[in-house]
Amino acid sequence: MLTSPHHRPVPADPTTLVSLAQVQQARSELPPQVIRTPMLVSDGLSARAGATVYLKPENLQITGSYKVRAAYTILNRLSPEQKRRGAALSSSGNFAGAWGYMGRLLGVPVAVVAQEHTAPIKLEKARNWGAEVVLCANSFDARWETLSALERERGILAINNYEHPDVIIGHGTIGLEIVEDVPDVDTVLVPVSSGGLLAGVATAVKALRPSARVVGVQPEGSNAVYTSFKAGEVRRIAKVNSICDALVAAQPGTVPFAHITRSVDDMVLVSDDETKAAVRWLAESAKLTVEAGGAVSAAAVLAGKVRLQGPAVVLLSGGNIAPATLAAYLLEGPPVPARLP
Repeated sequence: MLTSPHHRPVPADPTTLVSLAQVQQARSELPPQVIRTPMLVSDGLSARAGATVYLKPENLQITGSYKVRAAYTILNRLSPEQKRRGAALSSSGNFAGAWGYMGRLLGVPVAVVAQEHTAPIKLEKARNWGAEVVLCANSFDARWETLSALERERGILAINNYEHPDVIIGHGTIGLEIVEDVPDVDTVLVPVSSGGLLAGVATAVKALRPSARVVGVQPEGSNAVYTSFKAGEVRRIAKVNSICDALVAAQPGTVPFAHITRSVDDMVLVSDDETKAAVRWLAESAKLTVEAGGAVSAAAVLAGKVRLQGPAVVLLSGGNIAPATLAAYLLEGPPVPARLP
């Protein structure tokens, strides 16, 4: 039975960590639909930070987020029988769209369990790509209970994407691209929810460039990985309260956290106001549409939460924001100052 990762035993020994070779193999398997997103120099952020800053815009990825990398890696590696039966996972939105898209591409029936308050724009994308969306109560545990029921009642394969190594492997392909495009990268900033993206990027970056700093960024109101990182052990937070609907994990995955403790140098927090300012800045100055959760890494630079000494890469993880929400953020506050104080 699949239950909440808070109660579920780790499915694999966390000391058996993902290797660079596994990430490289996954990259060789990605289909052409998964684009290699560009590396964009940001003159504005560079001027503010006093170092060259690049943007890695995964908001431009197919389905609007980086999640397609892991979605394909998981589904493509299922056995023929598993592909016939179908697969399901739980998502706060962006994985749902990626899951639907890759399910359709590979001919695998897929379902997504999401809380009732999940952003409608993200669930609509998942349905449009062909995923079945199953709504559950607005609680962290309800997602896993519903997913378990689907497996039990339908025979569909339930994927615990908090612990699945292919999540780390698939997302690690971003780290390969970062170091290939910026070989002398000094700092990489990564948005964080349950930790799979951070674990994958850090694994690849550190293997290729050990001297680089990898910094995870979370919202102040959804800081489970930050809290766990500072404590040195997996911890669960009692409540999530953030505008970043893509970053709502109440605790890190145990397997990703093992990679994070090995390869991540630091974690920082940003406020919702700082994140809104980053969304505005990216739209106005970089001409990029980025959702709140995808913009926290830029917010960390804009708010002076990290000090950069050499070339830095700011990962923008997603762009699935409702037009009305984006418009509200653009109108909500004054322009971001041109330079840091």
